[in-house]
Amino acid sequence: MTEEKNDMTEDDRAVRILRTMPAEPPLPSTVDVPRTMAEGRRRRRVRTWSGGVALAAVTAAAAGAGTVAATAQRGDAPAPPVNPVTTTSKAPAPPPVPKDCKVSLLPTGGIKKALVTAGDPTGRYQAGRAYPGTGKVHTVVWRDGALLPVPKMPGDDPSFRDINSSGVAVGYSFEGDDQRAYVLEGDTVRQLRGGGASAAAINDRGVIAGALGDLYLSGVPVMWKSSRATPTRLPLPSGFTGGAAVDIADDGTVLGSISRKTGEGTAYLWLPDGTGRLLPKPGQADYFWADSISNGRLFGSAVDDSADGSTRRFVSYRYVIATGKYEKLATQLSTALGAENGWVLGTTSGPVILAGPKVVKLPAYKRMKEYQMTAFSADGRTAAGYTTDTTDTEPVANRPLKWTCR
Repeated sequence: MTEEKNDMTEDDRAVRILRTMPAEPPLPSTVDVPRTMAEGRRRRRVRTWSGGVALAAVTAAAAGAGTVAATAQRGDAPAPPVNPVTTTSKAPAPPPVPKDCKVSLLPTGGIKKALVTAGDPTGRYQAGRAYPGTGKVHTVVWRDGALLPVPKMPGDDPSFRDINSSGVAVGYSFEGDDQRAYVLEGDTVRQLRGGGASAAAINDRGVIAGALGDLYLSGVPVMWKSSRATPTRLPLPSGFTGGAAVDIADDGTVLGSISRKTGEGTAYLWLPDGTGRLLPKPGQADYFWADSISNGRLFGSAVDDSADGSTRRFVSYRYVIATGKYEKLATQLSTALGAENGWVLGTTSGPVILAGPKVVKLPAYKRMKEYQMTAFSADGRTAAGYTTDTTDTEPVANRPLKWTCR
């Protein structure tokens, strides 16, 4: 086995397994999604949370497929909203469509295989990780398309999950089977307080959201009011026992996923006024898995399980916090990242930006066809992600990419 095969990520393996699944299988698929996820995560038993937690490639690939096998136990349906939103921002009228989009390969210092795992609201910063042919996987940061000489996150399988407009990045790594949350500020990488933890998001005010405990087994949602603060647990509604915060807006609204002792996670909001909201089900769907929050709106997928639990269907939606209403997106996306102007980034058969009813295809890098999109700027002009193609020499060919549009 070559070094490249040894360096295949856990998400790569899951993507490769699910990649061949048809969008509408004539019979229930034989792929066991929970088992695929469990084998993909190193030495860990994974329970599915909402999209956005750790950028789970299995969830992203499954959502893009439209219908997949589902063997996990179905959880109770979430209740309708219990509190009105008190603070929202009015969305500006979006430009007609993104134009003249171009794709470029981000530099990696001579390393062939690398990912983009996060980006900031301005589009200037991207964060990711690189896989040297020899040596340890390590984190990287780009600014204005240039690789920065920043310190690397300690631990195994390190990954930055978010970065703000000041270039402060957060994420986590492993020490054995234990997770540790880290923050990169300037020329220092420092572990966040709280012991076993994962950091998923940071806003431009420096407030961090994530989880304490084992993210996949018994984690609880928390936020750090600053990079040096002690984490504060976010309250859970009655009947729910765990979860994780996955995104945070600049006004302090926290998006997360919460779950009961059995069943899967569903989207939840902690609002700036101290109240919480369990999101209603979109139509007859069983769950709503939210990927991102932007300008008073959530973006994600409704999840609908068949009566016998053999298939699972995904439909992409926008949820408007102020009205409590869902709006169906123009097409199904595997991970939906929203911009302030209402545009939505994701993948269908390739990377796309949705501008209202219009689906704008982003240019491919060379002849590669398969992508994961992981960052979208607030103005919708900059996107980032990576390829997941298979080549003659690589089981999964990861290339870190940046798209710019006008």
